Amino acid sequence: MKQWIKIGLLSCATVASSSTLATNFSVDGRIDAMGGAGTASADYLTGVFYNPALIAIYSRKDDAGLLLPSFGLQVVDKDDMIDDLDKLINAYDKMDVPGATKALSDLSGDTAQIQMGTAIAVAIPNRYLSMNFYAKASLESVAIADVESQSYGTLPDPALANVLDISYATVDAAAIGITEIGVAFAGYTNFLGQNLTIGITPKIQQSYTFNYSASAVDFKFKDIKDNYETGETNLNFDVGTVWFNGPWRFALAGKNLISQEIKTKESSITFGLSDAEIGKLIGNSGYTGGPGKQTRMTQYTYNMEPIYTAGIAFMTNYFILTADVDLNEQERFIELNDNMQMLRIGAEFDLLYQMQLRGGYKTDLAGTYDDAFTAGIGFSPLNMFHLDLAAIYSVDSTYGVSVNMAYEY
Repeated sequence: MKQWIKIGLLSCATVASSSTLATNFSVDGRIDAMGGAGTASADYLTGVFYNPALIAIYSRKDDAGLLLPSFGLQVVDKDDMIDDLDKLINAYDKMDVPGATKALSDLSGDTAQIQMGTAIAVAIPNRYLSMNFYAKASLESVAIADVESQSYGTLPDPALANVLDISYATVDAAAIGITEIGVAFAGYTNFLGQNLTIGITPKIQQSYTFNYSASAVDFKFKDIKDNYETGETNLNFDVGTVWFNGPWRFALAGKNLISQEIKTKESSITFGLSDAEIGKLIGNSGYTGGPGKQTRMTQYTYNMEPIYTAGIAFMTNYFILTADVDLNEQERFIELNDNMQMLRIGAEFDLLYQMQLRGGYKTDLAGTYDDAFTAGIGFSPLNMFHLDLAAIYSVDSTYGVSVNMAYEY
C-alpha cells in the first residue's frame, strides 16, 4: 500500500500539470548543487532563470549556448505523511483500535509537498545586446491532512470511535503549474566608472491548477484529472542587474513583477459513513445516531507576487563562493500557510575545466521548509559539453534531484 501512495503522490503532481511541470523552482543541475544560489553566480546560459543581467557576462570564446534538457524534482515530507497515510489505512482495514488512535494522532495536520520543473534555453551573447530564448514549465503542489473527532452516540466499545473517525479524515491537495516562454535581453554599461550589466525578460505565462479532496480511505488519484483547470494567459517581467569588479559580483533581481491571483477550480468532497455502514462495521444492524455523511466545498487561491533577491559571489577560474537571500516573503497558497523566504549558500571547485565539485546549503527564513544540504558534480569535456547532476537532502524531510545538459559553441 505504501508504494502505491508514493506513486500516487507523484502522479498527483504529474496529472495536475498535464503536459507541463514551483513557480520559482530552479531546474539547473549546476546551481541546484550550490544551494540554488544563482542570482550572482549563474552563467550566461542559465542566468535567465535567476537574473537576466547575467546573460551579458560571458567569455570571449562564447558564441552561443544550448540548454537541452534540464529537469528537477523535489519531494518534501517533513511530517512523514506518506507513512502515516499507509498506517491509517491499515488500521481501518483491520479495525485496529490502538493502531487507529495512533494513526489519527500522527496524521493530524500532516503536509507533503512536491516541486517539479523542466526547461530549455538558447543563448546568444554579444557585445551589443545579449539574448536568451527560453521555455520553462514548473509545478508546486501541497497536500494537507485534516483530522477531526466525531460524535457517534452509543457504541458497544467507545474506543471504536477512533476507527470510525478514520472515514472522516480527509486529504486536501492543491497545485499550481506555470508554463512560460520568454526572451531575455541584457547589455553592459560603465556607469560612473562602475561595471554594470542590466537585463530584462518579458515573458508569457500560462497557469494550470488542480484542487482535489477526498476521505483518506477513499483517496483515488485517477480522480485528480477531473479537478484540473487551465487558467489565464498573462504577460509578466523579470529584471536584474549585476555589478562586478575583479572576482566580486553583487546582484539584484526581481521576478514576476506583475502580481497575479490565481484561483483553483472549486472541488466538492463527500466523506464519512451512513448509520447503516457504521452498523455493519460494528455488528449492529439497528445502529442509529452517527454523524452521517458530510459534504464540503474547497477552493484555493495562489498569490503570485514579485520576489526580490540579492546575491553576492566571489568567482575565480577554479573556485566560486556565492550566497543569495530573498528580500521579501512569498505568500503562495493563501489558505495553506506555505510561505517561504530562502537564504542560499553554495560553492564550486573546478578541476582543470574538466570536472566540477559543488556543495551548498539553504534555509527557509519563513520556517515552512527544513534546512537542506545540496551536493553535485559536473563534467565538461573540452569545456564544450556540460553534464551537471545535483541532489538535495535534509535529515527528516526533503529529497530531490536535478540534471541538465548544456552545449557551448
